[in-house]
Amino acid sequence: MPDSTPTSRVAGGDVVEGRQRLVFFRNNDYYTLDTLGVFADGAVLWGYETTDFAGLRAAFDDGTLTLTPPEGVPLIITGTAKGTVPALESWLTPELLIGELADEVDRLNDRPDSSGRCRDTLVAYAADPTAARLELVRAAYHAVPEHRRIFMLGDMDHNDVPVRILLAEVGETIPARNEGQTLTVTPELREWALGYLRRSEAGVAGEQARRVADGPEATVPLVVGGTVYPSGWPEPAGLEVLQADYPAAVTHDGREYASVMHAYWALSTDDAGWHDRIAAAFRGLDARSLGVEAPRRAGWPAARLGVMAALLRNKFERHPAMAETLLGTGDARLLYSDWASKYWSSSGANWLGRLLELVRSELARSQRP
Repeated sequence: MPDSTPTSRVAGGDVVEGRQRLVFFRNNDYYTLDTLGVFADGAVLWGYETTDFAGLRAAFDDGTLTLTPPEGVPLIITGTAKGTVPALESWLTPELLIGELADEVDRLNDRPDSSGRCRDTLVAYAADPTAARLELVRAAYHAVPEHRRIFMLGDMDHNDVPVRILLAEVGETIPARNEGQTLTVTPELREWALGYLRRSEAGVAGEQARRVADGPEATVPLVVGGTVYPSGWPEPAGLEVLQADYPAAVTHDGREYASVMHAYWALSTDDAGWHDRIAAAFRGLDARSLGVEAPRRAGWPAARLGVMAALLRNKFERHPAMAETLLGTGDARLLYSDWASKYWSSSGANWLGRLLELVRSELARSQRP
């Protein structure tokens, strides 16, 4: 059986595509080997349990789910056999498995997975190798499940060696492609790694974009947003600080909100009770879940773009380090990924990506005398 296989479920009258794989479930004093499913809307299902990635993480933490049940305990393979658990070893950890499943959700939504996002940052860095862009590469590379990194460039001759060369310091020794061999990073080796990336199809396209009097007609696209971190935001957060649900306080009409997403959905309703419940939500995604259920204020479709623009401006004015991350994307076209909304996402109008580009341009202008 492959790592995962297609599945689906019906939710709200719609068919939601998913992927499933085998894991062990604890059931009182015995274990079962059965399917765990993840779906395009972020739902996670096993047995009779429906949860999300945070619930999945908790199930691994408390032992409800495991990759290696204790040796000798009773085991049932549903519909097939029963016996006792043999001595088992897994090449995965729960964290790596959760990373794989998060990538599956990205692919189900036709957006780049962690490897794709890393490749996008590499293309942008190769076209403009600044320190800020290198930090974005570092964050994106470490967001790829560790056992999947060697496949991310799609080149088994070099694996991920070019990336590791660029992320290392000159003089540092790193593992080479072949087990047991090492490389010492030199300036020449770094130039080779940059050249390798520039020769990639996306890098060549970016380099060959025809330039006109006031700048390039086309820029390297960069995907932002759309990533869920069940175990908490990465440190350093890197490009993820651009996400609307990233915890960064914003102010609107004298009131402070925990994130842009908290503020946006709280302001979308004129019901005071709903407003306060949304504003008090634990996470930005929880604020959206509540906001979807709240009554919408009159004229919201016409006002929402202006509200979002004001919130983004306030976010990057209040948080200079995040503004530097946004500026570090240069002139890249920002494609915002959000499975829940074609209006904000690059799968539709990409208004969040376009507003981030606008705010970035305003920040760049404000740095000029």
